[in-house]
Amino acid sequence: MSHFLTKIVGGQRSFCLSLCVTVFVAVLTGCNAPSSPSASAGGQGPRVVTSTTIFADFVRQVGRGRLASVDSIVQAGVDVEDYDPKPENIKNVAQADLVVYNGLALDRWITKLVQGAKAGVSTLVLSDGLPVLGKGESEDEDINKNGNPHFWLDVQYAKTYVQKIRDRLTALDPQGGPVYAQNTTAYLAQLDQLDASITQQVAKIPPANRKLVTFHDAFPYLAARYGFLLVGVIAPSSGQEPSPVELAELVKKVKAANVRAVFSEAQFSPRLMQTLAQEAGVRTVVTDLYNDSLGDPPADSYIGMMQHNIQQIVQALK
Repeated sequence: MSHFLTKIVGGQRSFCLSLCVTVFVAVLTGCNAPSSPSASAGGQGPRVVTSTTIFADFVRQVGRGRLASVDSIVQAGVDVEDYDPKPENIKNVAQADLVVYNGLALDRWITKLVQGAKAGVSTLVLSDGLPVLGKGESEDEDINKNGNPHFWLDVQYAKTYVQKIRDRLTALDPQGGPVYAQNTTAYLAQLDQLDASITQQVAKIPPANRKLVTFHDAFPYLAARYGFLLVGVIAPSSGQEPSPVELAELVKKVKAANVRAVFSEAQFSPRLMQTLAQEAGVRTVVTDLYNDSLGDPPADSYIGMMQHNIQQIVQALK
């Protein structure tokens, strides 16, 4: 099984991030650099920085017409969990009025940016207080300890994230409260339509075929909400290569479950998934799902991403 082993994620996080934060912020403070508005800039409200493009989309939907700027640290198509922060990210955080991130080790690197870049900056941890899946059940040590962080792949949890964003923006900017409330009401209605559409689309898949094999462990909330069985994942832990034994066991599970298709996320190499499919006798390999990050159109918004994912899954499994 040694031919299974393909390098998945390259690079290591910088061990000297704390020092870089301190030095860069000192320079930034001394220069008193002005903020750089994002493409969505123009309003009177807060400047917001998020850890991912998905959360940036949520913030834009809530703050449309009011916020000064919305920027995501991790750009579209980049792996969030193994991201290595850059100096420009420190600058963005230092100039923000609010930093929005997930927590539960998805974006663990952001806490050092917040601590070093600006004393007292307001933060919103979207996963706080939510009941987690996967705790104590996964081979990923972070998930075992903290719980699976990918709540937003269940549209009902995405609605909770949006409501948390609305509440925090209103607390920071009371004058913008009516705008945030109106935008949120409209967006929540769109999310209800999305949720109903997903349920209808999944119903087209025969129940015996509703089985998911994915590259990494990002889909338990989607599976729980919409009625899929999670058979297994290629990468048992983020940023680590699966062992030959782990891959051999997954091949057995996939064969035993009579899986019709396997799914890889766009930010990862599809080679291991393609090899798994070949070894397990699975004819369909989907290589362009999204979970932690938005992508190219039509997956360049949260709603577009979810519609794209479900379309790919339904087409492969029905």
